[in-house]
Amino acid sequence: VGVVAAGVTKCKADHITISGFDGGTGASPLTSIKNAGTPWELGLSETHQTLVLNKLRDRISLQVDGGLKTGRDVIIGALLGADEFGFATAALVSVGCIMMRKCHLNICPVGVATQDEELRKKFKGTPENVINY
Repeated sequence: VGVVAAGVTKCKADHITISGFDGGTGASPLTSIKNAGTPWELGLSETHQTLVLNKLRDRISLQVDGGLKTGRDVIIGALLGADEFGFATAALVSVGCIMMRKCHLNICPVGVATQDEELRKKFKGTPENVINY
């Protein structure tokens, strides 16, 4: 991860997102969800250290996501080098997601992740749900 981050930084990227294996919406194939990836802490730490060692850290912004849920996660991420933090799963749950991990199949039973008109009628989320999270 660190070597790839250094390469894209040298190619003038301005932002890198490190995602952990335990977050996400379930839009990945089941084999990837269950059998691939590492904790975000490892990827973030390696990326930050590699960029610092190569004097590239000041050229890029590091974001971390993938299972962040609490302020403690933000503190750990900041200590490991993150500049930004993503909370997608928590926002989905706040509007009614029940984590079926079927987002990619267009059959979300609560209407959060579907384009099916009948299923979308079941969606009960509001912007206030996310704001109050």
